[in-house]
Amino acid sequence: MLITDLAKGRGDRLTATDRRLVAVLQARPAEAAFWSAADLTEPLGLHQSAATRMAQRLGFDGYPRLRDALRGDYLAGDGPSQRVRERLDRHPDDVLRGLVDDEVAALAEVPRHVTQDELDDLADRIAAAGRVLVLGQGNATALVELLVRRLRRSGVVASGAAVSQPREVAEHLAGLGPGDVLLVCAFRRVPDLLGPVLEEAAAAGAVTALLTDTLLTVVPQPDVILAAPRGHDDAYLSLTVPMAIANALVLTLARRAPERVIGALDRLGRLLERFDA
Repeated sequence: MLITDLAKGRGDRLTATDRRLVAVLQARPAEAAFWSAADLTEPLGLHQSAATRMAQRLGFDGYPRLRDALRGDYLAGDGPSQRVRERLDRHPDDVLRGLVDDEVAALAEVPRHVTQDELDDLADRIAAAGRVLVLGQGNATALVELLVRRLRRSGVVASGAAVSQPREVAEHLAGLGPGDVLLVCAFRRVPDLLGPVLEEAAAAGAVTALLTDTLLTVVPQPDVILAAPRGHDDAYLSLTVPMAIANALVLTLARRAPERVIGALDRLGRLLERFDA
């Protein structure tokens, strides 16, 4: 375990407070990999700065970098079959009830991580944009398709692509201009193209946004980050939480730009009725 190796290698530099924090990280690696500094320190009655000092004594420039390293270490030994086994081990008798309970618990935590002000900010940028490009990788492409469809229904010029298709991504990026919005959906690991894509979009003057669960420290830093854990461990995790955030974003857009969105939906309704679709 990385935190144990770090503590052994730099043990002579750690204070008693540092060792308390390290013990918590060792005891709960799955959850700790997604904690903020406050999540780690407040239950111990410590200030968030204690996490920063501990991280620095372990060789990092701050707690976010340590957390990213711990997350990478935890995920490195993980795989799809292991995640499924862990989920089944947790709920061996009633898979459905266990899954529902876990999803409800994760959803209940979302407002702690994503605020309405953040949704308002991104919705306003989308309303002002000439076009919106949504990118995703792996399972996130299902979320991309949902979000693009709902943005189009709301009167937004939107398109989507898979990050795993560099040529397609390049074609979409080439059309981004000042005030447009790039929204990347990325979970668990950083897509190889994420950095270059964010750089190109920013150079074009576009707003950059990231919808994620774990990627809180990204270079270059997006203009907007909507980040919420999909669960309290790293077992089999669904898209329930990011889909809820995406739906909240679309509804927020309707509230912030009602004439545009409601007008577009009314026109869509008339077209569907006319086409009997």
